[in-house]
Parts: sequence; C-alpha cells; structure tokens
Amino acid sequence: MIMLQVSYVAAAVSMICAATYLVVRLRPFVTTTTMLIGSLLLVYGPAVLSYTLASGEKAYPLRRLLGMPLGPANVVWAAMTEQIKDFDAVISAMNLSVALMYAGIILGIEIATRTMPARAATLDAALCDWRQQDLRDDAGDCRILLGVITSLAIFMLCVSFQEHHLATIKDFFSASAETGDRNALRAQFGSSPNYAYRVILGAVAPMFIIWGAMAGFLRRSPWLLMATSVLLLATLVGKIETLSKAPPAFFLIQLMLAFLLSITNRMTWRSALAAAAALVLVLGLTSRIIIQTDGPYATLEFVYSRVFEAETESLLENFAAFPFMHPFLWGANIRPLAALLGLHYVSANSIAAPLWHGTAAVTIPSLFIADAWADFSYFGVISFSVLAGIVCRLIDLAFLAQGKSVVAIAVLGATFIGILTLLTTALNTAFLSGGLLLAPALAAVVVTASRRVAGYPNA
Repeated sequence: MIMLQVSYVAAAVSMICAATYLVVRLRPFVTTTTMLIGSLLLVYGPAVLSYTLASGEKAYPLRRLLGMPLGPANVVWAAMTEQIKDFDAVISAMNLSVALMYAGIILGIEIATRTMPARAATLDAALCDWRQQDLRDDAGDCRILLGVITSLAIFMLCVSFQEHHLATIKDFFSASAETGDRNALRAQFGSSPNYAYRVILGAVAPMFIIWGAMAGFLRRSPWLLMATSVLLLATLVGKIETLSKAPPAFFLIQLMLAFLLSITNRMTWRSALAAAAALVLVLGLTSRIIIQTDGPYATLEFVYSRVFEAETESLLENFAAFPFMHPFLWGANIRPLAALLGLHYVSANSIAAPLWHGTAAVTIPSLFIADAWADFSYFGVISFSVLAGIVCRLIDLAFLAQGKSVVAIAVLGATFIGILTLLTTALNTAFLSGGLLLAPALAAVVVTASRRVAGYPNA
C-alpha cells in the first residue's frame, strides 16, 4: 500500500514538473517537443490517475460531472484483478514508469539542446519572431517536389483502383449500423493490406499535401497546385477507406494546424481553448458519421472513453501481462532488435491480448513505453523516453530554426501524426510507419536535392 501511494505521488509530481517545463522552458510555441509533452499530459496525464483510482469505471469523471448513472463493471479490469492477486503492484509499476517517462523525455530534450547550443539559440529566436515573418519557400527548384507529389498521387490512385476503395466506402455507408454490418465491413475491409500504401497515406502524403499547397500558392504554380489537389483527393479516399473515425479526423486537424502555423505558432489560452473545441467537434462529428451512438451524451461518452481511457486501459493490460503473467521479452518484441540478437520475434500484443481478451486477433494499442516495459522493464522505459525526447528536439533544431518556411510547417504537420502514433504504438513503429522520423528524413532529402538542382550554395 505504501509503494502504491508513493507511485501515485511520483506520477503526479512528474506530470506537474512536465507541465511546468512545457510552459516555462519550452514556452507556448507549437513545436514537435511541445506537441510531444502536451499530448502526453492530455492523454496520459491526470486521466491515467483518474482511471486507476476509479478502478476502471467507464467515463467516471464525465458521468459524475453530467450526473449520469455509473456504467457497467469493467470486464477487463475484473479479469486482471482476478488473475493477479497483487494488482497494486501492477498499478505501482505503471505509475512509476509514467513518472520515468516524463523524466526521460525532458532529459532527452535537454541533451539535444545542450549538444547544439548555437542552433538552439537560433531556434528560440525564430520561434519568438515567427508571427512577424513572412511565409517563404526556400526549398529550391520546385520540379523535384512536383515529381515527388505526382509519383505519390499516381501510386495511391493505382492502389485505390486495384483494391476498389470507392466500392468499399459505398458499401460501408450503405450498410446498417444497428445490425453490426458496418463493424463486419470495418474488420474485413478497413485499411489497405499494402504496407507501403499505409505508410504513405498516414505519414508521407499529408506532409507533401501541405508542402505542395503552400509552395504552389507562393510560387503561383498551377502544375504544383494541380498535382497537390490530386494527391489530396487520393489521400481523402484512403483516409475514409480505413472505415475509422480517427484517420480523417486527424487529417483535417493536420490541415487546420498547418493553416494556423502559416499565421502564428504561439499558443494562447484562447487558441488552446479553440483548438480543444475544434478537436472535440471534429472527433464528435466523425464519430457520429462512422460510429453509431444513441444521443449526444452517448457520443460524448464514446469520444471521452476512446481518447482518455482506452489508451490507459491498454497500457495497464501490458503492464499486467509483463512480468506478472509472462517474463520480460528482452528484445524479442522489437523486430529489428530481435533479428540483430538472433531471437524469434514475439509481439507483446500476441501475449497480452489472449490473456485479457481471449484472442490474439484483438489489437492492444498502447503508449510506446508499454513495449519498452515488455522488453526491458524500467531500463527500457527510461532509455526509450530519452531517445524520444532527443529525436523530437533534433527535428525542431533541424527545421524550425529556419523560421516560418513551407518545409517547417509541412514537417510539423507530419510530426503531429508521428506524435499521435507514439501514443498508441512502439517507438520504432512511430519513427517509421508513423512518420515521426521518416517524414522529416524524406523532407531533408527533397530539400537537399531541390537546392542542388537550383544551384544553392552549401545545399
């Protein structure tokens, strides 16, 4: 009991320190690092403590606030507490890991900042002067960008045609939500089986849409605007074809974020309130369209539970599985590392899902520290967190120090999705499939090639 209380205090103190660091040290600017810490505090901040203190009661704070009766008992929580006698030890481990995560991320940010002090000073000056700067495109010859966007659009349209995406979308919205036909279609046809297409759809195409639209407008290039419009159409079809509310909603938020950054990057309490309202509105509307719910409170409860509780529950499921029901995997859960160490790859989900859901077919999307914990316990949590902080800060130092440029805004739009991916999957997956590292790397390649074609010095 004492350890449990200590873990709650440690988690709460770490969240307060992270919030203070965000406001005082990083300041209210939109950067990859502020999006990282801000989104973690939003989803894995007080909501984590609330969920465990309420013993997994669904939408407990919201129900109390609205005067609604309490929901049914949490079946998964009951299953975990029944099979693990010392369940307080599971909660303690998760709370302490959350505290270490915030500490590790801050440490990683400071390591990157202090390693490149001159670049960090340039970044601070660029962020403070962002609103006064004119939006510019200094990426060089736009023919490289035009070729990339055209190639992406052709590839995505070909995949959509081959996989009959329009027919899938039509069948989905024609199906009855009450009879469960939509759920069956989502399970069978939602999202493309083509891995390259999924990576481009989620991590790459949105960045080049933002980049192409802004560069085309600044350069008055009809060809670039036309190619970007085709890529936008192909991306919208792909997002809707996932038959899920999140991809189209987050894509819309990406575009809204890019528009905001073309004006200012400073977050005031008014803009934060407007952003929160827009987020709730977008998620609510897409939920009403794609997910059938009964009444406005049911939609609000669904969104609240999906955003603030589902992720915490899946995180807790992973911590309950390792090492209380299964020993740590020591690298076998990370495919590249498993191949390097000569281990047979075993995903943490294939172990945790059957324990709490009775089948490995269920996907348990969890914060990146869940996989770190499953492999290397507290050492994995702290080391992965430090790495995440370093990478996010390096992205800011590399792109945002240039000021209000088209490339910087496009990269921020891409890292927004990368950060969201980091909240629900492993670190290496967020880096590649989520685009947190892949998208900035591609942007750097395109910028370098374009500047060399244009004959820029030191390209």
